[in-house]
Amino acid sequence: MAWLRFPRFRRAVNVFNPKLFENLSLAAFLAWVGLGSDALSSSAYGPPEIYYALKGHEYLAVFLAIGIPISVFVISAGYRQVIALFPDGGGGYHTASTLLGPKAGLVSGAALIVDYVLTAAISVASGTEALLSTMPASWYSERILLDVAILLFLIFINLRGMKESIKILLPIFMAFILTHTILLGWGLLSHVGAVPDIAYNTVASVRQDSMQYGWIFIVALILRAFSLGGGTYTGLEAVANGVHIMREPRVQTGQRTMTLLATSLSLVAGSLIFLYLMYQVHGQQGQTLNAVLYGAITRGWTVGGIPFGPTATLLTLITEGLLLFIAANTGIITAPIVMANMAVDRWLPERFSYLSDRFVSRNGVLLIGFAAVVILLMTGGHVSILVVLYSINVFITFTLTMAGLSRHWLAQRDKDPLWRGRLAVSALGFVVTASILAITIFEKFDAGGWFTLLITAIGVGLGYLIYRHYKSISKITAELDETMLDVVPEHLESGPNLPLDPRGATAVFFVSRFDGLGLHTLLTAHRMVGGFVKNYVFLLAGIVGQGEFKGIKALEDLKVYVETEANQYMAFCRNEGMAATWFATYSTDRILAMEELANVAIRYFPQSIFFAGRVIDTSAQGPFHGLLHDEVSFIVQDRLQHDGFSMMIVPVHVRGIPSKPPNIVLPISMSPDLELVQNEEVKKEEARVRAAAKAQATTQANIQESAPHAGTE
Repeated sequence: MAWLRFPRFRRAVNVFNPKLFENLSLAAFLAWVGLGSDALSSSAYGPPEIYYALKGHEYLAVFLAIGIPISVFVISAGYRQVIALFPDGGGGYHTASTLLGPKAGLVSGAALIVDYVLTAAISVASGTEALLSTMPASWYSERILLDVAILLFLIFINLRGMKESIKILLPIFMAFILTHTILLGWGLLSHVGAVPDIAYNTVASVRQDSMQYGWIFIVALILRAFSLGGGTYTGLEAVANGVHIMREPRVQTGQRTMTLLATSLSLVAGSLIFLYLMYQVHGQQGQTLNAVLYGAITRGWTVGGIPFGPTATLLTLITEGLLLFIAANTGIITAPIVMANMAVDRWLPERFSYLSDRFVSRNGVLLIGFAAVVILLMTGGHVSILVVLYSINVFITFTLTMAGLSRHWLAQRDKDPLWRGRLAVSALGFVVTASILAITIFEKFDAGGWFTLLITAIGVGLGYLIYRHYKSISKITAELDETMLDVVPEHLESGPNLPLDPRGATAVFFVSRFDGLGLHTLLTAHRMVGGFVKNYVFLLAGIVGQGEFKGIKALEDLKVYVETEANQYMAFCRNEGMAATWFATYSTDRILAMEELANVAIRYFPQSIFFAGRVIDTSAQGPFHGLLHDEVSFIVQDRLQHDGFSMMIVPVHVRGIPSKPPNIVLPISMSPDLELVQNEEVKKEEARVRAAAKAQATTQANIQESAPHAGTE
């Protein structure tokens, strides 16, 4: 009964098979490729923004080439703590929710979802610019069409499954590592003799500017460049969010992945910033700053007397562009994980918590992918605008994460002997991230910063409304449970089950647990069809969602829970003298599981009539009701009716009864036969009323005759 089918693959999958988790999990190397590519690819737009911010004071790039790697390791050290504290994933969302409270978690989660949309958008836009740097300038005007086409392609390959997507993109990642190691390494080694001159010029320029403008100006300029290059740090969050899909031991695998990511990002970003200064590169029309740098490094390269520089530059830019597309893929595959975590906490529609949504299902992938398309069209694919939007949301999450960690280690000061060192790391991370966030908002508020803050605020508001709706529904269903469970005897009789009649009429119930809705549906059906129904069958689907996809132990716990709930229905029916049984299955898709269970019930009991309950909140009906509540019962009903079987959905009205129709008098005609019947019934009713009135009058007269007269002793 634990088998299911994925409609996309058309092959059976056993969710209790340990190899399922091994196949879906990622080792550190694959995690570095699939999740770390976001951070590494940011070298295509983060360092250039830093260098552009130093215009006229490029000598300060020396300090930034050193400071960027240091800050990367500070932030990654904080996220190593997150991985250790939350090995089941969630990253910044779980950190903020657990350590700062649910409302802070909502803000962090909303910022993360917007961030992953922007990850896909900016990565594709930047990748397209890198590729177009190798093409004629006339192609540049068509970049937005290419952006959209690439995003649609990434959506398509992710609908086939995350592991398959990573395997397709793995060669691209390794080509990037190889080409950039050779190119950047050669660029540094071939000009190592220029380092003393650069150091001398830097010292002289700092002395001159400090005398002319003051030290505050220099520090402010460095901080501004740091903040505007905030895109460099993006992607560190992805590893902590995706740690639960990594291979055991998860914490060690996640931290190893984080170390690989931080080291590679620091080397690439720091080298690029220093090389910009070393080669004195400047932006050119139709080319990225990296393209100009690569051309300068490879100028004069030959192989067998044949110029090889342009070819090397072309290969490097191609791998850079393709790696950016991998980063876009990271946003697409990681966002559904965050959405699943938020759906478990009811900040998003509950359907997003299903496992089929979590690993690149249609809902998550299409939502993030097409939102990225909209952002690209709104911004025209301009990286300079996208990077501002991107950096703000990233550092909202970073700042909340570091604040939560700092609060946690303060609370652990009496329990953890190492709390001081850990607090120092998280507090330093908070100072760094909060400073970058504040400066970015201040500098770029009018240049698009207001937009990303507005979108994030809207996301927070929607999340709160969704949560409030679910909370009200939970209160109502709890009252229903309390009311209906009163009919259940305190001690249900134990003993053998009554014999079943497979050939007899059978009432089959879709239930999720032993609750008020299930009991109401059962009792209503018994009142309607109990006279001829011989068997009562209960179908339960254990849905493997974000909360259960943590290994075989979690699935076994789910199995025990489902069977316990099913046995309570059995005991109730046995107590009421009804022959009953149950079937259960475990799936990532509720509709698929219900169909599978229905087929099993029909196979054992051909004369089946299906029932399902539905809570109707008459005060909450609206255009978004279908989004918040997955009306799977109607879908299954339609499919069963298509196959020739009956299914009744039993409503439970809460918060009042639906309003009556307007009191409009319309002429109603009826069959003459029915009129005769009606007339006879009217005559009988009139005769009954007359007889009752006559009897009442006779009784009153008898009472008066027997009563004593006034004044008689």
